[in-house]
Amino acid sequence: MIGFQDARTMILDAVQPVGRITVALERSLNHVLAESIIAAENIPPFDNSAMDGYAVRTEDLQRTPCMLRIVGEVAAGGVAPKALQPGEVMSIMTGAKIPPGCDAVVQQEWSESPDKTQVNITRRVERGHNIRPAGADIHRGATVLEPGVRIRPQEIGVLASLGTQFVEVYRRLSVAILATGNEIVGIDKPLADAKIRNSNAYTLAALVEELGCDPLALGVARDDRDELKRKITEGLKADLLVTTGGISVGKYDLVMEILREIGAEVKFWKVNIKPGMPLLFAVHGVKPVFGLPGNPVSSMVTFLHFVKPAVRRMSGEKTVDTGYSLHAKLEHEIKKIDGKRHFIRGILESRNGALSVRSTGPQVSNILSSLTKANCLIILPEEGVQFRAGEDVEVELL
Repeated sequence: MIGFQDARTMILDAVQPVGRITVALERSLNHVLAESIIAAENIPPFDNSAMDGYAVRTEDLQRTPCMLRIVGEVAAGGVAPKALQPGEVMSIMTGAKIPPGCDAVVQQEWSESPDKTQVNITRRVERGHNIRPAGADIHRGATVLEPGVRIRPQEIGVLASLGTQFVEVYRRLSVAILATGNEIVGIDKPLADAKIRNSNAYTLAALVEELGCDPLALGVARDDRDELKRKITEGLKADLLVTTGGISVGKYDLVMEILREIGAEVKFWKVNIKPGMPLLFAVHGVKPVFGLPGNPVSSMVTFLHFVKPAVRRMSGEKTVDTGYSLHAKLEHEIKKIDGKRHFIRGILESRNGALSVRSTGPQVSNILSSLTKANCLIILPEEGVQFRAGEDVEVELL
């Protein structure tokens, strides 16, 4: 049996990013950037006003209040009709280009205008007041975004501000999903005696989509050698294959045997965790194959901690961590009797400015509904058997 960290390392060493494609900016959401973005221009491209008010020369504000002449107006998108001269101001709007001769903007609230030709400035300001200089956000020549960044709405906004119409990204992965077992039926089928519905495939497909990848549903394969071989071979046409069930030691657990038959190299089987110990990882050529346990909670937990990092690495992401980790006070005692790493479904709350966490209740790996109650996983390390109330524990947000 392999340890948690060793398993993660082995998986990440075995996978590489897939190919690159060029997409229109509006199609780039949730892709991973495959190129460096270098600014060809300053953002903002010119000095502009941070407030509605008056463009002034600070030399004219040595004594305030002072009455100055209004000689024009600059709207956003407009250009000043002339340079400011001594004793002159211009009305200016937020975002408008600073007129020549202006070195500060006095906000509207600090002025009184008796008519359209003059204004009384009531406060003195320093040079640069309310002026946003060219390049304050992004300097020409700066590296704005680096390869490996997943493109979110905010990255799209920055790219648009730079006039980027097309962007080079890693292509979306295709992830084949195969459920196995004579007991599994589709959700559109009646629930006959001794049968259960194929919930795992839908959970896994949703997790794949959440990662910005394309799930390929292979349906259900019975515990039949020929059918399993055909379905697994079909799944290897995708970038990555995920199976559920059929990887334990029972008479009908045939997945590992068939993978070896078709030339896959099994890297490991069984990881020192709970739930999810009977996890299989193999490679067929360059294609990674994950055999996840059939129990619904085990299937999801192993996907999050082993498949997800692999998908992120193959998608070109720099960071492959599974999620956000925090520390919280345990609300009740938890005991474990083995040397495994445990992932406890938990409920994380903030109370009086401090984080506390409790379990959702029974932690049997077939209770899928417990995951709907959970907003985190409580991570109990391999060492230690008793975790007392009030103790600091690591939690991972779901």
